[in-house]
Amino acid sequence: MRKPRRVEDLREYQIIEKTKRSEKTFRSLHIIENELKVALIFPSSYETAIANLGFHRVFELLNGIEGVQCERFFYDKRFKKYYSLDTLRPLDEFHIWAFSVSFEMDFQNIIHLMQKKGIPLFNYLRNDHHPFILIGGAVTYFNPNALWKYADLIFHGDADDTLTTFIKKMLEGFREKKNREAILGQIKTFDNLSIPLLNHSAKIISKSMVMTKKPAVSLITTNRSVFPNKVLLEIGRGCLRSCAFCVAGHTRSPARFVKLDIIKQLFDEMKEKGFNDCGLISATFTDHPFKNEILDLMEERDMRFSVSSLRLDSLSEKLLEGLLRSGQKEITIAPEGGSQRIREVMNKQISEEDIERSLQLIAKTGIRKLKMYFIYGLEEEEESDFEAIQKITLRAKHYGMTDIKISLNPLIPKPGTPFSSRQIQDIKTLRAKKQFIEKKLGKIVSLKFESLRNSILQYQIANASKDYQFPID
Repeated sequence: MRKPRRVEDLREYQIIEKTKRSEKTFRSLHIIENELKVALIFPSSYETAIANLGFHRVFELLNGIEGVQCERFFYDKRFKKYYSLDTLRPLDEFHIWAFSVSFEMDFQNIIHLMQKKGIPLFNYLRNDHHPFILIGGAVTYFNPNALWKYADLIFHGDADDTLTTFIKKMLEGFREKKNREAILGQIKTFDNLSIPLLNHSAKIISKSMVMTKKPAVSLITTNRSVFPNKVLLEIGRGCLRSCAFCVAGHTRSPARFVKLDIIKQLFDEMKEKGFNDCGLISATFTDHPFKNEILDLMEERDMRFSVSSLRLDSLSEKLLEGLLRSGQKEITIAPEGGSQRIREVMNKQISEEDIERSLQLIAKTGIRKLKMYFIYGLEEEEESDFEAIQKITLRAKHYGMTDIKISLNPLIPKPGTPFSSRQIQDIKTLRAKKQFIEKKLGKIVSLKFESLRNSILQYQIANASKDYQFPID
C-alpha cells in the first residue's frame, strides 16, 4: 500500500503503522488478496478491540474462507480515511463492513463512522455501490432494534458455527454479480439472521458448543491492550448464575466450559512459542469445573495469569496466591448490593458470610488494593441499603485494605432479564441517591460513578423499538 500524499491522511496512516508495530503474533494468519473483502470493525478504541476475544475469533474464521479477505479496523474520532491494521488498505475498498459490537454506547460510533464515510445512514437508501453493513457481537444476544433502520444484516449470537456458511453464501452472490436485494434474499434462510429491509427477524440466537473443543484465542498480543501483552484464552462461555440484572446469565445459556485437555494444549502452545502471560476469559473463572487443575497446570509451567471475572463466594486461597504470584496487586469483587435484602432482590446469591470470608482471604494473601462494584437505582432501596455499602467498606479497611476503590452504576434494566419490565429511575432520583452515597463514602474511599446521562441513553438504546432513530449531529 503506497503511503498517502495528503498530510492529514499520512498522519492517520502513520498512527496505524505505529499501532501495527506494537503487535506480537501468537497465531499467524496469511492475508492474501481475495475477491470478497470484509472489514472487521470494532466501533471503539484499539485498546478495547484487541482485548476482545470475539474480534479475534471472527477475524480467524473469516480469513479461513477461500475467496474472502478480512482485515481489522478500529474506531477513532480523529480518523477520516480509516486504514486497516493488516495491509493499510482504506476502508472504502471493502464490500462488507462487519461491526463487532459489545456495548450499546458504541452504536453511536457506527453512526458517526458512516457519516464520515458518506454512507447513507438508512439501509433503504443504499444501492449496489455501497458496502453491506453487518452487525454482530454481544449486543445481538438481546435487542439490536436501535440499529434496525441502519443495518443491512444483524447476526445474532455466537459466530463459531454459522458465520462461515453465511459469508460463503454472500460470496456466491458476489461471484454471480447479483444485486443487493438478491444477495439479501438468498441468505434469508439463516435462522439467526435479521434482515431489516426484508422485514425478516431472526428466530434463534446461535449458541456454539464447538467452543468447548475449539475455544477463542487471541491471535495477537500488544502492550497497548486493556490486558497488556497477554494471550487471552477462552475457558468458558455462558453463565451458571442468574443475577436478575445480567444479560449473560439469561441470554447466553447454557454455560459451556472448555475441556481441560484443550486448555493444557493451549498452555503448552504458549510455552513453545515463548508466551508466558495469559488472561483466562469466562463469565466467571471460579465456576469452571476444573479450576483447581487449571491453576496447577499454570503453576507447573510457571505461567502468569489474570482472570476476567471472580465470584467472591468462590474465592480460594490457591487462586489468590496464584494471582499474587502473577504480579496482580489489586483484586476486584462485585457484591453488587450493599445489603442482603437488595442482593436477594437482584438474585445475586451472595451472603454476608461470603463477603466477610472473601475479605479475610484477600487480607491473608497480603493484597491491599481492592476494587468493588455496586449497583444502585432499585425502587426497593432505602438509606440503610447504602449504609450497608459503607459497612462493607469499613470491614475491608478493618482487614488492612489501604487502597479501596468503589465503582457504582445505576441499574439499567435490559431485555431478556427478570428486570426487563422495569424502567431506569429518573435522573433526579438517581442524582439524589448518588449524593447520599457520596456523603456516606466520599471521605472514606475513592468513588467512581457511571455518567447518569450516558446510563439513561444506554437504557434507551438497549430497550429501543425498531423505529428508533439516533439524534444526528
